Amino acid sequence: MDHPFAEHATRKSELVHQRWDACAFVAALEAAVLALGEHAASLDALNVFPVADRDTGTNLLLTAQAALRAARAASDTSLAAVTRSAAHAALRAAHGNSGVILSQFFRAWAEIAAQREYLDAAAMSAGFARADTLARQALLQPVEGTMITVLRAAAEAAQEAAANGLPLAELLAHVRDAALAAVARTPELLPILRQQGVVDAGAQGLAVLLDAWAAAARGERPTLAPMRTTAPPTHSGAGDPHGYCFNALLRVPSDRRNELLQTLASYGESIELVGDDALLRVHLHTQQPDLVIECLRAYGRLDSLALERLSADGQDTIIAEPRQSALLVLSPAPTIRAWAHRLGALALAPSPTLTEPSRLAARLATLPVDRLLVLPARQEDAAVAREAARQLERPRLIVLPTQSLAAQLTALLVYEPGHEDHAEEKLLDLLARLRTVEIDQEGTPETPRWIARSGTWHAMHPALEEALRAGLAHLHAQEADLCTLVIGEAIGDVTGLHRAVRDQWPHLEIELFWGHQPAPALSIALE
Repeated sequence: MDHPFAEHATRKSELVHQRWDACAFVAALEAAVLALGEHAASLDALNVFPVADRDTGTNLLLTAQAALRAARAASDTSLAAVTRSAAHAALRAAHGNSGVILSQFFRAWAEIAAQREYLDAAAMSAGFARADTLARQALLQPVEGTMITVLRAAAEAAQEAAANGLPLAELLAHVRDAALAAVARTPELLPILRQQGVVDAGAQGLAVLLDAWAAAARGERPTLAPMRTTAPPTHSGAGDPHGYCFNALLRVPSDRRNELLQTLASYGESIELVGDDALLRVHLHTQQPDLVIECLRAYGRLDSLALERLSADGQDTIIAEPRQSALLVLSPAPTIRAWAHRLGALALAPSPTLTEPSRLAARLATLPVDRLLVLPARQEDAAVAREAARQLERPRLIVLPTQSLAAQLTALLVYEPGHEDHAEEKLLDLLARLRTVEIDQEGTPETPRWIARSGTWHAMHPALEEALRAGLAHLHAQEADLCTLVIGEAIGDVTGLHRAVRDQWPHLEIELFWGHQPAPALSIALE
């Protein structure tokens, strides 16, 4: 893939200037994704408000990744086009309170960059001010002690820095410091945080992003390390843990949006409406999902719908209405399952249900679906699904030949919700082009060994970077365009992995995705 951003997106030199052009903005997005990927698990564990559903870090990461992916793929490489593509993708991928607010952060940069070729300190100040305004407009009832508190502090710091004539790098450092101070104050503003002894997860996540931008502008590494949490927070009592997290994309006339916002107020809480001229992202927590669906259809056309049961143990996607077709993802990677949820797909983690075909068949038989396209990540899950298919009359199961997490993720990234009837041929064509390898860790923590496997081929190395290079060489990386890496929980800092690929195969576009799976440590696909 000879894309104009492919070889520039990770170069620090693009960011170490007093103004950012389109290439530098893409590099800033990549810096944010790298930082959020390393912090996502700790942010999830920190999450207590508005519901302790442990998904804030995942929501922020997936929203930022969607923005980066779209910015890289923009056909027009002007700053205006790149920021516009990032903002639109973030809106479509946004999930939960934190994801929706982050989508407005990216929308602010698209608006500020609309008539600009670059972002300097003055434009940065205007961008932070606009992000502050958009985030607060998106919320029916803004709550201090959250992301909006950090955005306000960032906007004020940026305005002060610009007024004092500080260059861009120093402005971002000033913004970062103000954000961290605002995060530290969140327990003073939100009683549940003080009771649990934590800061707000969304606020901390935004500070992570701003720290990454400030560090990148100076050519340095971010200063923040993932926060350690001793135990998952208990349910806060803020919001109902037995309700539903409702996320939808709605096409509705702009003159009816304020009316819709007031109508939804009677159906739930944590209500957010954000969008552009064509599309509106709707988020709320509700106990009346059927009534919300009926309400939205009275105002416009639903483009997508994801309904998840809220609980402190995570979220479970619900199929709210009968469908002709749906997608089922079987994956040990929690972030891949979360991404599937955002697409309105079903997602199951490894469990006794997945080891016994009869139990899987019994569970799937209750779904109001005629046809299920099954996307496994492991051979054993595929075998269970095929046996379950023989026991089922309805739904009819079609099991795709995915046998790795990286292949599963790559398929999800091209999957189009609402087009399941035509997805099988498209996904089969994609999977036929993929070459995959997975790397597992063996030995002891003191003397680890890394084993790369692809089919019958395998190689063992003392260093993870060596195993990665061996695996990519085996897959003939010189002939590929795109390298997708799904990162497991055994891997911390990914800088060495990124450098190992970039140094030997500089033509490759690299897609990093934090799956947080227990195993394998690393799953790779080349396309």
